[in-house]
Order: sequence, then structure tokens, then C-alpha cells
Amino acid sequence: MVYFVIQSGSEIPEDELELIYRLRYKVAVLNWGWNLPNCQDGRDKDQFDRPDTQYVLVYDDNDNLVACSRLNTTTEPHLLSEIFPHHCEFSGVPRGKDIWELSRFVVDKDQLTHYQQVQLYLQMCLAVTKFVVASGIRKVTWLSHKTRYTKSVVVWRTRPLGYPVHYEDDDQDYIAAIMDTDEAAIGRLRKFVKIDWSETLQDLPVRSARKAA
Repeated sequence: MVYFVIQSGSEIPEDELELIYRLRYKVAVLNWGWNLPNCQDGRDKDQFDRPDTQYVLVYDDNDNLVACSRLNTTTEPHLLSEIFPHHCEFSGVPRGKDIWELSRFVVDKDQLTHYQQVQLYLQMCLAVTKFVVASGIRKVTWLSHKTRYTKSVVVWRTRPLGYPVHYEDDDQDYIAAIMDTDEAAIGRLRKFVKIDWSETLQDLPVRSARKAA
């Protein structure tokens, strides 16, 4: 069993933020082979890790951090606007108060079986979708492997923002996309997730703080 913590950067203790940065480095740099700038001492921290960033954190029963992702508003500088605008060649970088960007979506495969990884990925997708819907966010943008785009269209109404771009670092094609977040997507996701969650955000295994009762 896992539990989720969804908090802003300003609410998370510094030592816990360090665990996030180190997990991201382990997965993105060591496992995936990303060539990220400014990664020092085994930490992936960039200018988009801000006090207002919303972090989705996943812990196991022993309070080990096993997965994480982050959400940033698109009305402020974010990955697509500042680093990857060339991925949004169709209509430019989407911005708006009801559009957030999802990034750094990582799962620690070393602590999980393959089946657990797949289920945790789906559970995180459900937790993120429920959270943004409850927050009044109608769309989410992201940049990820092209294979994830083909899977996302099964659940969300997803459109590409540009053509796929190949990166030599990990020999993968990446694509930027925007997806609608709504109750229909939540319903479709729940068909794939092997856990009995009700339709309300309050019934997710979400805790307002780590080790909260």
C-alpha cells in the first residue's frame, strides 16, 4: 500500500525536498540517461522548483519516497516556455490560469516490481487528475516519451503541441502535448487502477503532510 502527499514547495521541509531532488536524479539521469544541466552532487533541482510548485509525492508503508512529480502554473516561467518552446511549434506554448504543466514524473523501479511500477504510474495519473480537477484546472501540458503520448490518448483527450523530437542522450523521441482533465478522464482511469477509490478527492489515500495521521 502507498500513500500520497500533495503539497507546495513552501510547505515541504528542506530535507524532504532533498529526497525529491535525489530521486529525480537517480531515475532521470542514472536510469534514463538524461543530460540535465546544473545537476550537482546527485541532485536534480532547477529554476522551476519554486515555493508555489505543487509536488505529488508517493511513499510506501515504510515512509520511503518511491515516486514523485510536480505541477507548475503556466502563467509563470515553466519548462515548455523557457527550455522547450521548440516542442510547441503548432500553436505556441499554451498558457492560462486553468492550464498547469506536469513534469519530472518519476518512479523508483529499484524499489518495485514491474507490476507495482505500472500500477503506481496509473495511481499517480489518477491522483494528479483528481487533484487538478478539484483545483479547477481544465488542462495539463507535458513533455515526455512519444510512447506515453500514444497511451495517454486512451484516457485523456490529448493533442500534440508539436512534432516528436529525437534526443541522443537516451535515444528516445519526445513530444509535448496538452490534455483535458475532467471527470470523464477520472472515470476512464479508474478502470485501469487496481484499487477501490471513490469519486471524491477526499477518499484518495492522500495525506496533507508526511507521516500525518
